[in-house]
Amino acid sequence: MKVAVICNSDSLAFPAVNQLHVQQVLAGVAVPLRSSRQLLGPLLSIGVSRDRVQLLDKKGWCTQMGDWLSRISADAVWVFGFPWLIPASLLNSVSLGFFNFHFGELPKYKGADPIFWQLRNNEAVATLTVHKMTEDIDAGPVVLQKQLPQIKGENYGLLCQRLGFMAAELLPQLLGNVKPFETVLTDETAEPTAYFKKPGSEELKIKWHEQSADEIECLVNAANPKYDGATTWIRNAEVRILEASPAEIQLQEGFKPEPGTIVYADAVYGLIVACRESRFLKINMVHMREGYFSGSKLFSMGIKAGEKFFNLN
Repeated sequence: MKVAVICNSDSLAFPAVNQLHVQQVLAGVAVPLRSSRQLLGPLLSIGVSRDRVQLLDKKGWCTQMGDWLSRISADAVWVFGFPWLIPASLLNSVSLGFFNFHFGELPKYKGADPIFWQLRNNEAVATLTVHKMTEDIDAGPVVLQKQLPQIKGENYGLLCQRLGFMAAELLPQLLGNVKPFETVLTDETAEPTAYFKKPGSEELKIKWHEQSADEIECLVNAANPKYDGATTWIRNAEVRILEASPAEIQLQEGFKPEPGTIVYADAVYGLIVACRESRFLKINMVHMREGYFSGSKLFSMGIKAGEKFFNLN
């Protein structure tokens, strides 16, 4: 069997691509032209020759993909994070069909970026769902599901890397299970669920008065590095928090700081911020217009205890 891969992610797709290449069952790889600068070099570095890589332009990608699939004679197509809706004419153009590697539990986490939402919602596990694709988004018979326990404090990038290697480890099962379509569930038998869109500015905003310390930490981890951190403001300057961790601090009796207030700052421990329910977070790393800074560096730049992080409405 020859497998073609369509992808828009290196960390999620390339471990599987490498294994398919090593096992000599890789028919070719297609990537969006807009992502070629990021993806082409790593593909060539694992041994995939340039003539086996198809670049897809947004304007003519359907025709390009159809011609490419006819040329390489693939039996199945594996899809990792492709940004455009694939029509039925293409889905039916290979004998075994297209299979989507959806890095979230289906049907619970339908949508464009389930990894973000699983981290944001503090799920105990992240799930890889492999399903045969239909014209409906994130629907079709599920061939395989595998769960991966999340590590406390890991961010988006680290979880992507671990999920990508887990996908590669499942190749023997997938190559043996793809033909008979022995499904473990189908969307048709499941209850309707919400569709999780990609997070926008509102979803990336830290809401100090509404979110708990755990919720803020989860949001920060989910937004690093893909969304450049979780957003807040100080001194009328935007701050993207990239890493925060729980902190313990003894405050003066009777002192109940407003959430978002910096309750401690020095050159050793950096900044510690008050959250709801008398919880605290240590700010470890942020991104500002001027650069990337540790909490200690922010203190050295003049940020002091008593100042507050806030959000613009």
